[in-house]
Amino acid sequence: MVVKGALTATDYFDQGFTVSISKLLGMLRRNFGMDLAFIGKFERGFRSSVVLNAGERSKLSDNAYFSHPENDTYCRKIADGELPCIIPDTSQNPITRDMAVTDDLSIGAYMGVPIFLSTGEVYGTLCCLKHSTDDSLSSRDPSLLRFVAEVIADRIESLRTSDRRLTEIEERIDQIIAFDELEMHFQPIWAVEKECVAGYEALARFQTVTYRPPDLWFSEAEEVGQGERLEAMAVRRALGALKHLPEDCFISINASPEMVLSRVLAKLLLGADGDRVIVEVTEHARIMDYQAFRDAAHLLRTMGVRLAIDDAGSGYASFKHVVELDADIIKLDLNLIRGIDADVKKQAMAAALISYARRVGAEVVAEGVETQQEFAMLKELDVDKVQGSLIGKAVPLDEISCNPIV
Repeated sequence: MVVKGALTATDYFDQGFTVSISKLLGMLRRNFGMDLAFIGKFERGFRSSVVLNAGERSKLSDNAYFSHPENDTYCRKIADGELPCIIPDTSQNPITRDMAVTDDLSIGAYMGVPIFLSTGEVYGTLCCLKHSTDDSLSSRDPSLLRFVAEVIADRIESLRTSDRRLTEIEERIDQIIAFDELEMHFQPIWAVEKECVAGYEALARFQTVTYRPPDLWFSEAEEVGQGERLEAMAVRRALGALKHLPEDCFISINASPEMVLSRVLAKLLLGADGDRVIVEVTEHARIMDYQAFRDAAHLLRTMGVRLAIDDAGSGYASFKHVVELDADIIKLDLNLIRGIDADVKKQAMAAALISYARRVGAEVVAEGVETQQEFAMLKELDVDKVQGSLIGKAVPLDEISCNPIV
């Protein structure tokens, strides 16, 4: 039975896999002088085609799909040892000449080998067929066919492993949301000149049995198309805490460029006191269209929201963000701050960024401040605000202290 249409098997190969395997099948087909090469998969009692490569003389095209009862196929009988892997003339073989699939696919000559997975499972077969008989196949060595079958088996297993990983990620994200396992912690940001807490950065913490870094949660969520959903949950939680903070304190939330560009963030901010909200965009996040991002950021600014570039000084991308995004706040990366009191190069780099900020009217916040010596140097460099363990660790809302140690 030949069916034109969508693939019904459970392995849905991506385009890259299909194209590369199709090229491999084409090489095999031409090498053996066959009309059609395909991978046949055993599933639910049927043998179904999953990838095809058809020659000019083939009666089927590359996008054809066919399926037959598994026990009524050459593939199954070859896998079970009932048929040889090379059949030069199907009309002369006592088994194939009476099989319905011989007429259905117009098989004159046939070659096929099982595709074995590492578990011992027979995935299906790698097959080549010709619409006419071909006695020259009797002298051909099927070793190449077996080698290609092993390569295909390895690719299939890699794809299945990847699919399982993505499924597991989706299940983890669903669990986080369903069981409310995301909690926001708040780290104080200290105003150097005023000598007081000016605001708090809202940081996501996942309350799971096995600890996994927040960045990993968000990157995996993005990988399976759940990034916006998880980010929105974190933003809602952060904004909900704003009413519990002192009125003269702002809250700084992290958002991906996609969150800003999609206008989802703007919708979440409706009703919030935008003058008390800072949106941080990490330097590691890629921005493909800076003008589109500036347009989306302008909408946030009309709501009173300020824009901060996070992790400045950690790489080329950070400098591009700083220059292109017209940020209100530049946050110096903790790796630049670590040991800055004893490192002249770091001092020079920080001084350059602070000088730039002064020229464009932006504030500078130093992250990751751990020692009094670092704090003293940053104060000397005229940094506006600092945050880090010296000021206070990120804690749940009900544990916020009004008395940082600086």
